[in-house]
Amino acid sequence: MSHPSEKQPLMPMQPVTSQPSPSYQPTLHVQQQQLPRQPQINGYDADLMEEPQGSTSCSVLAGCLQAILCPLTFGGTALASCLTVPQQSEAVIMRCGKYEQTITEPGLHCSNVFGRTVIMVSKQIQSVDLPSGMSGRRTVLDADGNPLIVSAVCAFRIQHSYRAVINVDSARGFLMTQGETVLKNVVSSYPYECDQRPSLRTHSDEVSLQLKNMLQSKVSVAGVEVISFDLKEVSYAPVVAAAMLKRQQANAIIGARQAIVTGAVDIATHAVRQLEQNGISMSETDNARLVSNLLTVICSEADVTPTVSMSQ
Repeated sequence: MSHPSEKQPLMPMQPVTSQPSPSYQPTLHVQQQQLPRQPQINGYDADLMEEPQGSTSCSVLAGCLQAILCPLTFGGTALASCLTVPQQSEAVIMRCGKYEQTITEPGLHCSNVFGRTVIMVSKQIQSVDLPSGMSGRRTVLDADGNPLIVSAVCAFRIQHSYRAVINVDSARGFLMTQGETVLKNVVSSYPYECDQRPSLRTHSDEVSLQLKNMLQSKVSVAGVEVISFDLKEVSYAPVVAAAMLKRQQANAIIGARQAIVTGAVDIATHAVRQLEQNGISMSETDNARLVSNLLTVICSEADVTPTVSMSQ
């Protein structure tokens, strides 16, 4: 019998492990959070198309600075705060790097000079030659794969000053870049000349309308209104100009010959009918000889010399 004060030896404890059932397989359910998509207009976020409200915090700070420094530099501050907006122009006011307001009325206006940046935007109609560069022309393949030399002129104006200043670095540069892309895409969807479908030569109004609409959808984010976008030059590239000229000449010759032959047949038929109506009867051989002579005279390119048969 052991004494109560004696410590009993501790038995080593065996590690307890749980074996998962073969049929049990843990499954982790991970729920992906869907980020809300911003509404878009013409492929751009809607917040780029809306003008925000002017900031007042920077204006208050600028007013406090003016109140502190006013006793020292009142005259200079008052004069520097005045600005002139020309006719057909708008002034975008930035305060400490943040948009404040847009002055749309021409004339003399006053805005606190502290932290102010004035960006003038012209509302006048402007025009630009596309594509840009020294030559002002570009080689583009038409729908049939023929290389063409094309150039165009685009008339536009700034309609929304906020977008032209905030959304893009340069509204004019943005329009020129997008205009070159639109010009290439539209020209490549039409043949240069074709009788069965619209072509660049015969449907210039349709091509201009498509150019204008496509470019307008791309430059709306920059506050630009496209007034017109017309082709200025469309011609075959020098590498195929000679061959295309021969083909045009051949088509013109064939069309002229067809018109001449059709007219000659009508004249010969009318002549035979008129002779019969006037009571002049002719044999089949005489009718055939008359028609042959008329066709020879009408279809010949050189002057015809008449001959008289002396045989009985």
